[in-house]
Amino acid sequence: MINEAYERLASDRQLILRKLTLSGNEFDKKTIEEVKNNWKEFTPSSRNRKKFAAIDGGEFHKELRVGMVYVVDAEILITLGEKVLEKEGDVRAGVFRPGNKAKERVGELMALLEAKLALNHGNKADWILMDGSIKKKVGEIREIDPPFEVRDDTLQSLDQSDEDLMLNFMVYEKQVLLSRLLERYGERTVWISKVSRGRELFKEEVSDAVLLETMTRSPGFSTVWCRKLTPTYLGIGDQREKLGESKVCSFYTRLEKGERVLRVDVTREVDEQWVKDLMNDLSSVSIRGYPYPLVQVHYDVKVSTVDRKRIMDILGLRNRRGVNWWPSQFS
Repeated sequence: MINEAYERLASDRQLILRKLTLSGNEFDKKTIEEVKNNWKEFTPSSRNRKKFAAIDGGEFHKELRVGMVYVVDAEILITLGEKVLEKEGDVRAGVFRPGNKAKERVGELMALLEAKLALNHGNKADWILMDGSIKKKVGEIREIDPPFEVRDDTLQSLDQSDEDLMLNFMVYEKQVLLSRLLERYGERTVWISKVSRGRELFKEEVSDAVLLETMTRSPGFSTVWCRKLTPTYLGIGDQREKLGESKVCSFYTRLEKGERVLRVDVTREVDEQWVKDLMNDLSSVSIRGYPYPLVQVHYDVKVSTVDRKRIMDILGLRNRRGVNWWPSQFS
């Protein structure tokens, strides 16, 4: 069957490559004008150096017949310019057995560690930089039964033996911590996505970010649009109440000419001057259009191919039978 797939790829090669190669000629004049008119040119510059707190996480997991082995890390860097003033982190390792919804739990565990670091160290910086989208990080709001008091200094959800219950508790615990983060530091917490597939602005087949990258080159920013962070009503006394009250306002920005367009989410109303002030501060630590603190923290937590091999060797997993095991005659 794989040979037929190769033949299909060969026959459809030009069509696939055309889909992967985008140019302004593909769009009608109205769309081109709409995209260009939406973009406000602004070249940021700043002599004022601000402190940034950049947070990111990384993960390793390996499925085995007995369960899933995981290693999760998260780190916060406090920086001034390109100088790292302080570094804090957390690492968890273990096995989920038998391993149902294990990948989801690994992802939620990483998000939990990130939220805790931001919450516990957010007072040390002028801006808190989080990687990704806040709406995706929050996820779906669900009832938890029974609700429990979430603490800032420990992870209670890992104590659950039932796998489904553990996942539900992880999501709830993460959402409570994010709610507290917005309550304490929401005014200066910024979520930055270097890969955004959102289509809210132009509603075309390709993402807004790709359209802006294709049709503009200058530094600048897009229109700001706002909506509720979550459609779910959260009653008084719910530890996640702040999530239900919050709006998320988003815009696209480019810090340097010809570089990637970034998507920015904030949980406050903003105007053009606020956007420019943020761009000025970010430009002071920009490396090829991306904030250096996020580049560095991502490098620190990333689990590389070499790291994965080393983890496998430390745990002696290379000769353990995995879930993708096949008889040797079929290898």
